[in-house]
Amino acid sequence: MKRLRGVAASPGARRGPAAVVAAGSVSLPDAPVEDPVSEATALEKAMETVATGLEARAAARGGELSEILEAQAAMARDPELLAGAQRLIKERALPGGRAVMEAGEEYALALEASDSDYMAARAQDVRDVCRRIAAGLAGETSQLALEAPSVVVAKELMPADVADLDLHLVRAFATEGGSRTSHTAIVARSLGVPAVVGVDGLVSAIANGMLVGVDGDSGTVYLDPNPKTTEMLDRRSAERAAHIEELRTMAGDEPAATKDGTRVEIAANVASLPELQAALESGAEGVGLLRTELSFLDRARPPSEQEQSRLFADMAALLGDRRLVIRTFDIGADKPAPFLDTEEEEEEENPALGVRGIRLARRHPDILSAQLNAAVRTAGGRARVAVMAPMVSNLEDARWFAEQVEAAGGRSAGVEVGVMIEVPSVVFLMPELASLLDFVSIGTNDLTQYLHAADRMQGSLAGLQDPFSSALLRAVARICEGADAKAWVGVCGEAAADPGWALLAVGMGVRELSMDAGSILEVKAALRRITLEECRAAAEEAASAHRPEEARSIALSLLR
Repeated sequence: MKRLRGVAASPGARRGPAAVVAAGSVSLPDAPVEDPVSEATALEKAMETVATGLEARAAARGGELSEILEAQAAMARDPELLAGAQRLIKERALPGGRAVMEAGEEYALALEASDSDYMAARAQDVRDVCRRIAAGLAGETSQLALEAPSVVVAKELMPADVADLDLHLVRAFATEGGSRTSHTAIVARSLGVPAVVGVDGLVSAIANGMLVGVDGDSGTVYLDPNPKTTEMLDRRSAERAAHIEELRTMAGDEPAATKDGTRVEIAANVASLPELQAALESGAEGVGLLRTELSFLDRARPPSEQEQSRLFADMAALLGDRRLVIRTFDIGADKPAPFLDTEEEEEEENPALGVRGIRLARRHPDILSAQLNAAVRTAGGRARVAVMAPMVSNLEDARWFAEQVEAAGGRSAGVEVGVMIEVPSVVFLMPELASLLDFVSIGTNDLTQYLHAADRMQGSLAGLQDPFSSALLRAVARICEGADAKAWVGVCGEAAADPGWALLAVGMGVRELSMDAGSILEVKAALRRITLEECRAAAEEAASAHRPEEARSIALSLLR
């Protein structure tokens, strides 16, 4: 048996025979073209053919994979990519395949230079789309197939490759490249399939049919696992399935509430339809945070009002009478958008404290207007819709946002208006803020970061990002006190997914908790066992603790 270590990308443990996916390649001609005009026309047709093929795969798959494939189809139709490649054909007489590969590589290298892991991971998407276009020009095609339940192994697995697979036969994914933000990881999590990525030397160490075990929790891949390891993997897989069933029983089918009947809405943080579907299957009672910014990334222009309206309407259809809270685009900082990479946007030395969220929306009100119009249109279809703005730092921000929603017809359509509480300044403005709004939602990740002046991306400062810090707990208590029943208070930061922390928040006055799908059952089950008075007493004691460890211990005692 041999162990290989990588990045834990999707939880769970499974084993099966390896199906090794060969890296895609394409033959590129070298001879200069004699008719650049015809070559440019052939390239344009090839790009459209690839785009159409990706859209067909998207329609057949649906869900997270569908959205990724549609984004790649948009790349294949990118007019800037076409213009760049056609310019190379005209100026250097390059064959279309070489031209599109060179033009795409410039864009890919720019993405790789981004400080954002998400954007850097998209460089491979560009290369894959260009490779498919070049292959089409060369008359080459390829399609993957599985014949039995397998662990899919590859150097890098691209979305269109995954779309060719029978996903019912995929036991797990293991790739040599990739990160937690790569498409393999995103798709694996949406499917509930274990995955490990970034495993050096993986492909050269595995042959087709070799028995492989994948531990998506520890980031370990086992080659030819021995009987003891095989038993461990099978046991872990069975235990995970049993635990989920136990939580389903404890959480029950009724709306979430404390033991004495205090209602607490348990919602989901989502970015796509498959994430919402998974959350609803886990008992989510609504969407507390729709991350709309993922529709803005990797694009030469922002999504249209119609495109956003379709997404909101599809989600509303799944939710029925449950609330859909739409966060307006939170781009900037670590989530740059290519269409805003213009000369008038100044270079920022500290983007986390720069022009992002509502600050960017105030510079580009037309982009916000399209998004609000899409939300209002969805609400007009009798859906229960709320909108909230990120990075609000003063009363003027909140007032301006409420006015934009009003101008879009939101109030008359019944759209609830709220803001994110991420910037410490607004913690002290809650009474006035609550009078302007219907709700506030606490983003614990950024609020903790700004309270402690500690970059949450810097590993050496991780200790200052503890949600059990007395500063954050007291801030949450002050927010709830300031809201004073004028506006309801929710939490959509990662802290809401911790059952112990969630109980403390409920004790302080939070009445909506939004989290990833995998945490919903744990939190609902915890609420069922505790009374509101027990939550209040524990919250008061935890907020008085001097160290995060003490507050965490109080929460754990409550859980027990």
